[in-house]
Amino acid sequence: MASADADGGTCPWDALPSHLQERILSLLPITELLPVAAVSRALRRLLRSPAFHALLSPHRLDAFFLLFPRLAVHPLSRRVLTLPALAALSPPSYPLVSSPSPSLLITCASLQFLLPIPYGAYLLSVIVPSRRSSPSCTLVAVTTGAAVRSYTLDTGDPSPRWASRGDLLLSLTILGNAAVAGDRGKLFVLGRGPDALLVFDLVTGTWEVPPVVMPQGLTTAHLFVFDGSLFLVGGIESFGEVERVVVWRLDDDKEEEVWWREVSVMPTEVFDELLAGRFGSFWHFQAADRLGIVCLYNAVDGRLVMFDAADGAWTVLPRLSGLDADESLRWFGHVLEPGVEILMGLRW
Repeated sequence: MASADADGGTCPWDALPSHLQERILSLLPITELLPVAAVSRALRRLLRSPAFHALLSPHRLDAFFLLFPRLAVHPLSRRVLTLPALAALSPPSYPLVSSPSPSLLITCASLQFLLPIPYGAYLLSVIVPSRRSSPSCTLVAVTTGAAVRSYTLDTGDPSPRWASRGDLLLSLTILGNAAVAGDRGKLFVLGRGPDALLVFDLVTGTWEVPPVVMPQGLTTAHLFVFDGSLFLVGGIESFGEVERVVVWRLDDDKEEEVWWREVSVMPTEVFDELLAGRFGSFWHFQAADRLGIVCLYNAVDGRLVMFDAADGAWTVLPRLSGLDADESLRWFGHVLEPGVEILMGLRW
């Protein structure tokens, strides 16, 4: 924030109008604004003002991928960090499902104040408005088997109740992860057993099965949305063994069949790191994403790798040791971002 030489054609920071200062600082991740707040009282007032908070939007550098209660990974800085606030959580507060940005974790404890989930159903997704002006969110629960039955609950209702929505007359073993469309109007859902791409309309409560040809030999898989496109990352197996990990983007230019177009393959050295020498026996990894960053996790061996859809780069993250396998299996798949509360000196 040092003043620049006026002869160089630029203005000192203090000479800039406050609205320009706000615009410039709003481009930074919240985690990088913390040291800025310590520079001066004027900057601290600016960063704590409602006008500045209204300019903030989720930033890719703010994503923290939860491993288990005492550890999280910050992939873009390549760091594994201790989060004391999370380490104190007890089992009823373990995340069940989480929202895409802005982040929100739904736990057993948070469900105690709502009506019980319909019998036999499980939580599929939680959708938070893109700008969290209120603490309300929409929960989606489903059952699978001979048909898919869906239920939604709006926590902002004065008397929230689970509403029965549309059924999908398709036999599926289970539904995988759900990716929320950018307009918050639809869920893209991965059906397994058999593999299928499903679309759930959050407004009408109806299901659609678009004519998408799924990749052959797909094993562990994960959907994510980035820059208006739908992506799929998954392992391709042969004779029960994962041979490679591929990223596809949905190609919807075709008028009839829609295909997954291969856009990236995990490099050999990254693949070998993820497998941790388990050639012939490795078949499963966990995945979590936020704003185009995808972390893949071998929970058994504490191996993490990252794919960034912005530039197509694969990265090996620091190895982990001393993990409790049960806890890591329970936690990974959830991502947190600090909110404006941290700028106010409050916990996030």
